[in-house]
Amino acid sequence: MKQKNFFKITLLFFLSIASLKAQSAGDIAFVGFNTDGDKDFAIVALVDIAASTTIYFTDDETTGVGSPSALAGSEGTIIWSTGATIIKAGTIVVFTDLDNDGNAAFGASTGTITRSGSFNLSGSKDGIIAFIGSDSSTPTTYIAAIQIGNNASELGPFDGDAITLTNTGLVIGTAIIIANNSASPDGANYDIGSRASEASYAAYYTLINTNVNWTNQISNGELSLEFSQESFTTNTTVWVGSTDTDWSDASNWSNGVPTIDSNVSIPSSGNNPEVKSGTTALAGNITINADASLEVTQELTSKGLTTINSSSSNSGTFKVTGNYTGSLVYNRTLATTNWYLISSPVSGETIQDIIANHTLATNALNYGLAPYDNSEALAYDSWDYQVAASTGALTNGKGYSVKLDAIGDISFIGTLNATDVSIVLTQGAIGGGTNFNLLGNPFTTFINSGTFLTEEGITTSDITSATLWVWNQSLGDDGAYETKVAGDSFKVAPGQGFFVEANSTNNVTFTEATQSHEATDTFQRSSKTEVHLFINDGNDSKFLKVYYINGTTKGFDNGYDGELFRGVSHSLALYSQLVSDSQGKNYQVQSLPNSGYENMVIPVGVKAAAGKEITFTADALNVPSGLKVFLEDRQTNTFTRLDETNSEYKVTLTETLNGVGRFYMHTTESVMSTENVILNSVRIFKTNSSTLKITGLPQGKTSFYLYNILGKEMMTTIFTSNGNKEISLSKLASGIYLAKIQTEKGAITKKIILE
Repeated sequence: MKQKNFFKITLLFFLSIASLKAQSAGDIAFVGFNTDGDKDFAIVALVDIAASTTIYFTDDETTGVGSPSALAGSEGTIIWSTGATIIKAGTIVVFTDLDNDGNAAFGASTGTITRSGSFNLSGSKDGIIAFIGSDSSTPTTYIAAIQIGNNASELGPFDGDAITLTNTGLVIGTAIIIANNSASPDGANYDIGSRASEASYAAYYTLINTNVNWTNQISNGELSLEFSQESFTTNTTVWVGSTDTDWSDASNWSNGVPTIDSNVSIPSSGNNPEVKSGTTALAGNITINADASLEVTQELTSKGLTTINSSSSNSGTFKVTGNYTGSLVYNRTLATTNWYLISSPVSGETIQDIIANHTLATNALNYGLAPYDNSEALAYDSWDYQVAASTGALTNGKGYSVKLDAIGDISFIGTLNATDVSIVLTQGAIGGGTNFNLLGNPFTTFINSGTFLTEEGITTSDITSATLWVWNQSLGDDGAYETKVAGDSFKVAPGQGFFVEANSTNNVTFTEATQSHEATDTFQRSSKTEVHLFINDGNDSKFLKVYYINGTTKGFDNGYDGELFRGVSHSLALYSQLVSDSQGKNYQVQSLPNSGYENMVIPVGVKAAAGKEITFTADALNVPSGLKVFLEDRQTNTFTRLDETNSEYKVTLTETLNGVGRFYMHTTESVMSTENVILNSVRIFKTNSSTLKITGLPQGKTSFYLYNILGKEMMTTIFTSNGNKEISLSKLASGIYLAKIQTEKGAITKKIILE
């Protein structure tokens, strides 16, 4: 990933402008000068300097007359425009080749400068004064000075105390640096004193004003160059949580309770910190590690940034139910260069910044960043790939697809989503498109999908079912969509996107109540009985899950049965159809009662190409003692037990598969054979108002009879079955009918309703 532009990050401090000070005495300090050659000096910002500030530097003297004091007017001025971004406290700014604005290196390391008059530092004692003013000769606020050598008059007249420069407010030790009061140094720079771990930036003034912390040059000031640009930092205090979770308890920190200038680090701890009721917490910058959390139920003010990190397997979290003032950076680790579904967990991030601050995968025109447009008829066209000139805000609660050019982090910079987040659902246009919407977690915490899906897919029915689909890049070579139902209570990570299917054009809402912290190990352990069936064609793998849960049925259970994602085409697919009332829908997750296992035969659907060797395997979790899992292949008349260690079933396909009727999954305590299954897996359902589909038929001659409710035969058809059959009912009136199917294995009767 590209290094972030420093000023992109510091720009966010503008969002908490209350923390910025109007420049006043002591807000900057001089840390280097050179009076030989082309003349140079350096300063450090000891407070955040507001964007678009103008500061003047002069080698003139003050007169002591007026309030504030006037300048003598005999020398020159450097006019510094700081630029359009905030300059963070601790930043070094170097001004070079100042004696002539025609010099090639005339300029500043940050912002821009111009020259007025004859600014030209002297090698035999001089001084520099910094001020805010209405112009280059009219100071309104003096903010800093440096006395070069042992002649104090080079700055102007002092009060009788010989400490305070008359009518300027500048005082030796708090706003005036004396670089050397016994000689005439040609150059010097602060490079011996510490630049780290002071309690505040103002505390550095004493160190900077201590001459032994400088390296002085008495013959050639050019030897002072290059000035060190190492930033100054304030004290770092690390959360240890040795006592409890209370932020305000000093025993929980390595270096005391944080101040407004502290760099705060929060690693994993048995007691993660909480800013509790009655606490007003302060911090400079805060870093939350990938396996840590911070919760604010009262008040936290950060002068700088709160950075939340993740890893390939977990994420730090920042939960606020009280008040937070400050800016945020969330770093989401993408462990591969595959596609991911992402969402901004902060407010204020933009498409142009995502493009500028990351190395996205690209082709000739498009970048690896795309929102989803469900109005498009063609699946490929649904992805609105961004280009270099793309702009606009990332919408809170909306998902995007992203692909990096190299493994790394994708970072979101902005402010906290501190309230419920709502986003409108859209439905595809008539005759094209889909009703699938790509949404995403808008918070810097995990959210419980069970709570979200129950509200939106059951209580309000704004989505078709309590189901979401996440992209799992670890499935197969390129990843695959994975079905999650409300019953899974899947924890959606910060920055993670997912699909839902719209049943309306209303809003869906992510409520603050869905937020949660998660432990380091985010694997969702389960106590329910589960069977996971897998298929592999040598290049790709797919799966389906069957849950056995008390209270569920053999038919559709909203929140417990989840369809295979229909928003894309599948070259390889594995799914099941419902044991009862199938309606021909394909499910990646099916939930069944946790009793009567032997009476539930599950139709298994496969989509795979002819000539492929496919391999079935299974994992059986928490199954009752003695229960076995078998896969039936009705074409080869075989049953293979799959719940034993290293068991598998391989078959080479002689024709393309795309549906159910050949494979079935059985759970039983008995040994399986064709004699004890006969017709209990035959399913009859409508594919539309005039077509019946029959699946699970044994091979051989089959007769189909349809009777009305009075017992009158309405139609008869005889055919040779290969597992599935579609029958047209176009001439029949609406009503209730009985269908009888006679095969060589026996007969079965089903009731159907035509509408």
